Amino acid sequence: ECWTTLSALSSLTRKIRLGTMVLCNSFRNPALLAKMAATLDNASGGRIELGIGAGWKQEEYVAYGYEFPNSAKRVRQLEEALIIIDKLWNESPASFEGKHFKILQAFCEPKPIQKPRIPITVGGTGEELMLRLVAKYADRSNWWICPKELFSRRTRILDEYCVRFRKRPKIEKSATAFVNIAESQEQLVRNLMEFHRAEGSDKPYEEWLKQVSNRMISGTPEQCSEELRRYVNLGVTYFMVRPIDLPNTESLKLFAEVVGRQI
Repeated sequence: ECWTTLSALSSLTRKIRLGTMVLCNSFRNPALLAKMAATLDNASGGRIELGIGAGWKQEEYVAYGYEFPNSAKRVRQLEEALIIIDKLWNESPASFEGKHFKILQAFCEPKPIQKPRIPITVGGTGEELMLRLVAKYADRSNWWICPKELFSRRTRILDEYCVRFRKRPKIEKSATAFVNIAESQEQLVRNLMEFHRAEGSDKPYEEWLKQVSNRMISGTPEQCSEELRRYVNLGVTYFMVRPIDLPNTESLKLFAEVVGRQI
């Protein structure tokens, strides 16, 4: 469970920032979540980032007994949650009554250390509702890497919403990717085959690879650097990467030592 893990990590680290990518809004009451994040921001010395989304994985909702509303309702619930979180971080006491959530003379003390607030990343790509919500309430957008034409389209739509709805400075754009990095082609293939086994996919390897490749940066350090620079040219300033050989850390070290210096 991510918040318990972050709490433990906050006591074992001193400099690294700690955050979520991304919390499912449906699983936690937003007022309680605001207090959890504020408390951990204080405990960690101001190192928390809050990543949150509307939720999507129906199997997970069913497994844990949560109601699974339609996508439009989940987005509207997320919007009310973001309003409540911001109010509790900035007002004392705070009140809000929406269709899905409400608070009445609620306190969140102590307030977060970070000012003007804990950075909020919202993950989601729905062009009519979600990107509009991101423009209105988030400090950073986030979605998986995808074909460049689609990524550019989403970026353009988000920028248009920012012009129409945003009060704060221009939003930061981030991208998430699996990373398969190695010095040789043979090791790249071995990484992929092991990742296929570790995922326990019931799909044949070639079919699985075709599906996952759109979310993956794969190649030598130089090739990975070049691929990331393409996204930088599309406006991305922040990457959230997941080396596919974790918990082995060899790829992570190679990525940090070579690619991190080049981007």
